[in-house]
Amino acid sequence: MADSNASTGSDAGPNADPDEPPSRVALVETIESLEVDAREIEAAVAGGLAGGFQAALVIQLYDTDAIKRVGAIFGVPTLNGGWLTMFALGVLFALPFSVFVSSSIDAFVSKVMLLSSRNELLQKILVPLLKRSALTTTTLALGNGYGIVVGVVLSLFLVPIWLTVAMGVPMVIPNVTVGGLVGVVAWALYGGTLGLVYGLILEY
Repeated sequence: MADSNASTGSDAGPNADPDEPPSRVALVETIESLEVDAREIEAAVAGGLAGGFQAALVIQLYDTDAIKRVGAIFGVPTLNGGWLTMFALGVLFALPFSVFVSSSIDAFVSKVMLLSSRNELLQKILVPLLKRSALTTTTLALGNGYGIVVGVVLSLFLVPIWLTVAMGVPMVIPNVTVGGLVGVVAWALYGGTLGLVYGLILEY
C-alpha cells in the first residue's frame, strides 16, 4: 500500500504538492492552457473590431442607406445602428478565425512554398515578407480568403434573406447587385485587416 502511494506521488511530478487535491491540479492546468487561447481571442477581437471599422467605412462611403440596412438586421435602421452592427458582426466572425487559421495554415504554407519554388517573381515577393513577418503575412493572406467567403455568404445571401423574411424589406436573392458586390469587397477588406491585426498581435 505504501509503495502504491509513493508511486502516485512520483507520477504527479517534482513540483506537485502531495496534499493538493487532484481537482485543483486539473483546474490550474486548465487555466494555464487557456492563457494561449485567451491571447488568441484578444487578437481575434482586436482584429474583428479593426476589420469591422474598415468594412463599415467602405459600405457607408458607397451608400449611407446601405449601412442603415445593415443596422436593420438588429432592428436599428440608423447610421449608429449600422456601425454598431458592423462592429458586432466583426467580432462575431473573428472568433472562429483562429480555428480557421489552425486548421488551414499548414496546407496553405505548403502550397505557397510549392508555388514560390516554381515562380521566381513570387519567390522574390514572398521570401522577404516571410522572413520579416511569417505569421502576419500568412494570416493576412488567410484573412483575405476568409473575408471573401464571409462577404459572399453574408452580403449575397444571409442579409437579403433576413431583410426580406424578417424585416419585410424586399431584396434580390442572391443579391448580385452593385450594393451586394460592394458588401463582398468590404468584407474582403475586413478579412485582410482581421488577419493583419491578428498576426501582428500574436507575433509581437
